[in-house]
Amino acid sequence: MIVIADTTLVISLLKINRLDMLEKAFGEVLIPDAVYAELTVDERFMDEAEMVKRAPYIKSVPVSNPEAVRILRMATGLDQGEAIVLTDE
Repeated sequence: MIVIADTTLVISLLKINRLDMLEKAFGEVLIPDAVYAELTVDERFMDEAEMVKRAPYIKSVPVSNPEAVRILRMATGLDQGEAIVLTDE
């Protein structure tokens, strides 16, 4: 089974210090590049960013349909738009 996570799920698990639940439940989890960027660039959350960067079970992947992302971004935001498009690829 392929599992794709968006920012909300990862942040929620980070807040309760249970990011490991992703690996226990699913093994490998894919996140779009936009989600990875959102999770790792905010200087206020560098400890959490390091947890994401060090998690070998979280794989950042690019989406290959930028036009679909552009359309969905208008309604959902970049990270959610990429996650939705990635599920269809």
